[in-house]
Amino acid sequence: MELFKGGQVWKDDRLQRLDFRVENGRFVSFGTDLQPSGDTRVIDLEGKYVYPGMIDPHTHVGIFEEMTGWEAGNDTNEYSSPATPSVRAIDAINPLDAGLRSARNAGVTTVCVLPGSSNVIGGEGVVIKTAGKNVDKMVVPTPKKLVKMAFGRNPSWFWQGQKKSPFTRMAVGALLREQLVKAQNQAKKPEEERGNDLETRLLQELLDHKAMARIHVANMEDIETIARISSEFGFEYVLDHATALHTNPEFARSLGVPAILGPLNVCARSFQTYDLTFHSVQILQDQGLLLSLMTDAPVIPLSLIRVQPWILARLELSEAQIVDLLTRNAAKILGIEDRVGSLSAGLDADFMVLSSGFFDVLSVVENTYIQGKVVGGEWDEDAH
Repeated sequence: MELFKGGQVWKDDRLQRLDFRVENGRFVSFGTDLQPSGDTRVIDLEGKYVYPGMIDPHTHVGIFEEMTGWEAGNDTNEYSSPATPSVRAIDAINPLDAGLRSARNAGVTTVCVLPGSSNVIGGEGVVIKTAGKNVDKMVVPTPKKLVKMAFGRNPSWFWQGQKKSPFTRMAVGALLREQLVKAQNQAKKPEEERGNDLETRLLQELLDHKAMARIHVANMEDIETIARISSEFGFEYVLDHATALHTNPEFARSLGVPAILGPLNVCARSFQTYDLTFHSVQILQDQGLLLSLMTDAPVIPLSLIRVQPWILARLELSEAQIVDLLTRNAAKILGIEDRVGSLSAGLDADFMVLSSGFFDVLSVVENTYIQGKVVGGEWDEDAH
């Protein structure tokens, strides 16, 4: 048992001076004047600020390694085919990747790692904690498998260069429909035969609502196509990036699906990002969408994850709404809010201890805890 005393703790959407107990890696209780008992170890947090560990629901950390060069450490995309539903991100994650170290030193305790976006169907993603030496022990199980897909210019431009379909948005949509029909046909076979085809198994689970699609998309015409195909085949999905979604708020509201926005602080404009704006968060929040933020690491290093919230603080969003974007909302979208995302009894003791408030640009993450153990912080010697 450990007792953390005297800190300003972010709980119930506000900072409060609270003590809290941690046992066996989980939060046990919170109170205003908790007292130690037996062999309880007391940690003094006087003058410190405690927030939930941040969650990034869209990264390529661990499969696009940050210190090994473009080719040697890049397993982000499987280029053998534009549809690779049988590949799994977990098989390529290096748990000792510098990106994971940067994440935990910055207060990020959980990340979703996805295959890349050159394929219409990229494979299966996975959620992991950011500390550990064995990937299987870092996994946070999700109630539904995560199927990475990509629409728009990423797949069409890449495969044009390979002189292989899909060349156009039409072909992207057609390829996904073809793969889904194959999965439907496989599902009609007797139960003992259905699981033998790895190329359709994940898509069968998508159609059976045992998986959900995580779809890289930017432009509105592609978002409309996704909605059209989802209606045809009846699968659940989340919009990742969703750069132009805010340009039609009424349509966004009618979709009623979660969106993971960003990265909002990329430095260049392209055909896929000309609608990019921080105001999209406010617009879509007003439409009642469940939103989160991403870094798309290593596109934006996880060490810079707090830049987006600092900029959002200028808009008409409350501090609670902004903190939720990188904690509770991300957990809900991933389906793991019963494990992480807030400081609550029974949840994993994943939290960060800051020198001052989250929105103070001079504050630093002094310590990051995962399941009650210190795993990093901005002053960690491994950070440099």
